[in-house]
Amino acid sequence: METTGKELKESRVKLERLQAELQRGRAELQRVQAELDQYEQAGDRVNEQVVQMFSQAQLVVEEMVQDVTRDTRERIGQARAHERRIVAEAMDTAGQQVRSYAQSAQAQMQSIVDSFATEVDRIGDGPRPGERPGTI
Repeated sequence: METTGKELKESRVKLERLQAELQRGRAELQRVQAELDQYEQAGDRVNEQVVQMFSQAQLVVEEMVQDVTRDTRERIGQARAHERRIVAEAMDTAGQQVRSYAQSAQAQMQSIVDSFATEVDRIGDGPRPGERPGTI
């Protein structure tokens, strides 16, 4: 029976060694599980930060779009005002040119009418039908 006692003792030693190894494995598992929990929490925090950064970026982009839209509207308004000024100036210039042409045409027409009246007067002073020139 000594063999059985010796085997029993060896088995107990093995069992104690296996239990110690199991305890170390459990401790290692708890340590790894704790690290994993820390990484998951860090990942959650990073995800929250990423979501916040994207939200902030979206707000910044929306603000930039509003600024660009406002600037574009202002520039379009300025361009339209400039266009109206150019058209008004062109109309004024065209009006001045038309008035100048009309005055020139009127002066030429008056000159023609005056020449025609002078010619009519000259012809009217000549002999009347049935009269001889030089007899009055």
